[in-house]
Amino acid sequence: MKFHALQFNAILHDWEANRRKVEKLIVDIQLCDGDFILLQEMTDTGWSMKLDRITGIGTVAWACELSNRYNCWLQVGWVDSDGDRGKNCVSICSPIGEPVYTYTKVFTCNPMGEHDFYNVGNELVILDLGELTVCPFICYDVRFPELWRLAAIEGVDVFTVSSSWPLKRISHWSDLLKARAIENQAAVVASNRVGKDVIAHWGGNSMIISHMGEVLEQGSETEPETISATIEPTLAKEWRNEFNVLGDLRRELIGLINVTKIKA
Repeated sequence: MKFHALQFNAILHDWEANRRKVEKLIVDIQLCDGDFILLQEMTDTGWSMKLDRITGIGTVAWACELSNRYNCWLQVGWVDSDGDRGKNCVSICSPIGEPVYTYTKVFTCNPMGEHDFYNVGNELVILDLGELTVCPFICYDVRFPELWRLAAIEGVDVFTVSSSWPLKRISHWSDLLKARAIENQAAVVASNRVGKDVIAHWGGNSMIISHMGEVLEQGSETEPETISATIEPTLAKEWRNEFNVLGDLRRELIGLINVTKIKA
């Protein structure tokens, strides 16, 4: 399956302009039926605490229209309302334009005050797309390997990460993503925004990483662009069978969270 990770400079709170930017990038991709498009965290609003400006704007409906138009899978970042607070989410839309599942970020970025406005999730999902399985994550989740382990032992071929990761910590971003791929024996596809706003200078460097930790494609630090690579799931399965690290895990040491498997 071919994966495409997009990165662009989101204009804070301007969902209409940001959707035009995404659509322009997608038009330039040489897409095939059934490809997977990955978009960044809070895709059409930018990363924000202004819940009244970023909720109720139809992000998932827009994303599903795109997935249907291009007959592809599409992961989009958005904010859902949860009482007077929010939930930082990604949804995966199917090639027939239906939302298959919505994941809520388990680890809010508390050093940046995210916990003051957002509630956390308590469930992981593994989606069986037929050709391979994927597990979505969001940004700060990358720093918590125990969370990834819980999904990996259930069988994941590709982790998909939507992010707003600042430039000042971008070296952590690349090292952590490669570590997550190596230790879980699975590919990682990660989209990270570029540009600068009142919140942060964002670091780009979207990445597609193999199950061996090899960087297959990497975006720039500053430019809006799409990176693309084909991921062959049989290679990771062969490696997991040959060198079965996951078989040596001690389940009692890595915590508890509900992991749901869905046939998409």
